[in-house]
Amino acid sequence: MNDQPGTSRGRSEPTTWVDVDPSKDYTRPPPLSRARVVRAALCLVDEKGLPALTMRALATELEVSPMALYNHVRDKDELVDLMVDLMLGEVDISATEGDWLTQLRVLVRSFHQALAAHHHLARVYSGRVRIGPHGLLLIERTIGLLLEGGFLPAEASDVFFALFTYAAGFQQMGRIAPLREGRPGEETEYYPLLPPERIPAITAVSPHLDGVRRPGRFDYGLELLLAGVQAKLAQAKEAPASHRESGHHA
Repeated sequence: MNDQPGTSRGRSEPTTWVDVDPSKDYTRPPPLSRARVVRAALCLVDEKGLPALTMRALATELEVSPMALYNHVRDKDELVDLMVDLMLGEVDISATEGDWLTQLRVLVRSFHQALAAHHHLARVYSGRVRIGPHGLLLIERTIGLLLEGGFLPAEASDVFFALFTYAAGFQQMGRIAPLREGRPGEETEYYPLLPPERIPAITAVSPHLDGVRRPGRFDYGLELLLAGVQAKLAQAKEAPASHRESGHHA
């Protein structure tokens, strides 16, 4: 092998220098695909929010023309459906340790974590959502655990919706906005429109009425729901078999 400097290149050809910052490297973008479109859309929404998602903005991110996107997704509605299902693919439905209630707790917490990681996307649950394969597997696993626990089909569906709407709705709750932000060292004023004697209960707990984002608040609510699930199941098991089979709820 010849280790001597090459002489085949003409002296007039400029040298392309390499920058120490790898972010300045330029490589041609990979070929466009449905998966790449959906992942890029999810990243865009995570960073800038759902209103920022337009086909033109997404095309800019992908360095393609807007029309190129329509070779991979039918329209924005289908794109959002695909994004939701991709997000639901992050939910861990494989837990097998413990009894059905323990596994259910792990599953709902994982659903909460996926929504929290993509909290802008949780807004779609206030409108139309089309269920994809990951969503179906999540529903199947949740209802399967409830049936395993002893719920009848109608009861299992009711419990599923209670847990699902709690987790999805939790992420759609915003921050409580104070009437006046306190200066450093001062308390933030949330409830100054009425004197304390008119709202004694609120005044007593006001340091804790700071919205849903307080650490542990989701888990506390989930434990309340699961305690209700256990109580409901115990109550149902004590009811006459004919009453349960009729589909009536206790």
